[in-house]
Amino acid sequence: MLCIVVPTYNEAGNIGDMLRRLFDLGLVDLYVFIIDDLSPDGTAKIAKGMSDEFDNRVLVYEREGKMGLGTAYVFGFIKVLEMFSSQYENFNVAQMDADLSHNPKYIPEMMKMLDKYEVVVGSRYINSGKLDIRKVIARKLLSRYANKIIRWISGIRVNDVTSGFKIFRSGTLERIDLNRIKCTGFGFQVEIAYQCDKNNFKIYEIPIEFPDRINGRSKMSFRIIWEAIWKISWMRFKNVVRMD
Repeated sequence: MLCIVVPTYNEAGNIGDMLRRLFDLGLVDLYVFIIDDLSPDGTAKIAKGMSDEFDNRVLVYEREGKMGLGTAYVFGFIKVLEMFSSQYENFNVAQMDADLSHNPKYIPEMMKMLDKYEVVVGSRYINSGKLDIRKVIARKLLSRYANKIIRWISGIRVNDVTSGFKIFRSGTLERIDLNRIKCTGFGFQVEIAYQCDKNNFKIYEIPIEFPDRINGRSKMSFRIIWEAIWKISWMRFKNVVRMD
């Protein structure tokens, strides 16, 4: 079984296509958890309207406002574990974006690798991986160099430390301390990667192509990246102090 957690905010132009691509994979026992931050464009309404089409396997949670990517993932992971941990000894939990920058076609290959590994990461920064942001070259450079800086500061060994495309074994996800997640935005990805690294989880990266979104606007900004750099620096400093 696979549960996919997808945070959304103003993804009305992408949500329908994304859901159809996911369910067209033909995976057995697939559930999609949409965590919507009260999108004014009706993203949640579209997702709810499509749930019947997919045997009610699309679960939509509407929060009270724009609370951030990190809190959406924490909320979604907790919901998934609460719902299925007592029913299944082993299942898989994925996280991905709603804007189709994470292509569902990679999911079957990622799931196969969970036979040997505890976490599988869709990576832009290994051989054959590709970051294809055609419209704004500055964003491409910002993402690439932010990844390098964060890896240098944190010491994380994964190449794509800011990837938002991951699949975990359920037992592995349960070992991550979600209460320690402090970043509300993009920095969430770094905090999760940091915990996976420090817990010595067996991690595998597969190369993916990361295209620019077609519909809607990117939520990425320098402020969001700075939050990640500052908080991961503080986290690393505290761990060094503890060891001393």
